[in-house]
Amino acid sequence: MKRLFIEAKRKFKNSDIDLSLLNSLSGRTVSLAATIQYIDLIPKIKSYLESKNKKVIIKQGAYYKAHILGCNSSALDKTADTILIITDGKFHAINNAIQIQKPIYIFSGKTLGKITQKEIDIHNKKTLTKQKKFLMADTVGIILSTKYGQHYKQAHKIKKKIEALNKKVYVFESNNINISEFENFPQIQIWVNTACFGLARDDMRIINLADIQQFLK
Repeated sequence: MKRLFIEAKRKFKNSDIDLSLLNSLSGRTVSLAATIQYIDLIPKIKSYLESKNKKVIIKQGAYYKAHILGCNSSALDKTADTILIITDGKFHAINNAIQIQKPIYIFSGKTLGKITQKEIDIHNKKTLTKQKKFLMADTVGIILSTKYGQHYKQAHKIKKKIEALNKKVYVFESNNINISEFENFPQIQIWVNTACFGLARDDMRIINLADIQQFLK
């Protein structure tokens, strides 16, 4: 089946952006990135920060420079004093903060928020509990998405590695993952997620593949 993906970028008026909110950012260096809807604001915000004597770091991201996804934080430089993402909501920011293990500021144009270290620490404690649950589990389910950009092509290799830990492993492949369907498979003690990183964030039954890689040989 052929697919057509169209980038939807938000258009801004000058009244939609309050750059003065960025004056509260501390530190000398700022790693700047954005989701695709906001990526056209990167030059404007970079210029403003530089006018405030900030050194702005722009790195190659998922597809473009400064481009982040919920599961791709390559555009972020965690050595910078401050990490700033241009987006709305907390979905992308919290997922990226977890990946780089550092607080992230969120600028929407009208608001400036933050993912705090406390939020990251809470997630880390949940992950530790899930890791223990994975190691103790006898039966494991692997979540495999058929969606473009989320399909993990090495699932069969991961299955063999988990089986080497003396566990029964089943692969569940779907285009739309509905976690309520898990109730139909009570024998699965924990689910290993190879799809969207955020799927595991608020569900103690799901652990991301990245969080068990250390146990796989």
